[in-house]
Amino acid sequence: MPAYAVTGATGHLGRLVIADLLARGVPAGDIVAVARTEAKAADLAGRGVEVRQADYSLPETLPAALAGVGRLLLISGDEPGRRPAQHAAVIEAARAGGVERIVYTGILRAATSANPLAPDHKATEETLAASGVPYTLLRNGWYTENYTDQLDGYLQRGRSSAPRVPAGSPPHPAPTTPRPPPRH
Repeated sequence: MPAYAVTGATGHLGRLVIADLLARGVPAGDIVAVARTEAKAADLAGRGVEVRQADYSLPETLPAALAGVGRLLLISGDEPGRRPAQHAAVIEAARAGGVERIVYTGILRAATSANPLAPDHKATEETLAASGVPYTLLRNGWYTENYTDQLDGYLQRGRSSAPRVPAGSPPHPAPTTPRPPPRH
């Protein structure tokens, strides 16, 4: 029985997680790499990791991909607006298949954040809570590669796509209440 399954196994985080599991001594045969396109995971298969094809948007592919798995890392999908239904399909397949724990890569303050991606994560957290499967929420901040993957474009434009801050502006908004002096 594979101990771990990692969805999004061919993405940045999925590859890092699998590499870390292997580096920590988890046998490759205890790891399932779940990928939409098996060919993109050929290097993982070459290292002895079991590769299973599944697509969040095709719920019928999920039960076989998660069969016999003990712990599942559910890496958030890449289709905002469609993720709640996609993640719910993964969670249901995991529940039906007897997965013992789901670890989910959500977002900081999913329930209250103004980030436009937060509602998808909040919905997924609610689905997890209702599933009856023990779970862990990894409430990640913004991934550095969200910037570094676009570094060439930033260099060509001479700036990032972030809003420009006028010269001389304070680096942070002024506090609304005075801060006590630091203690030494």
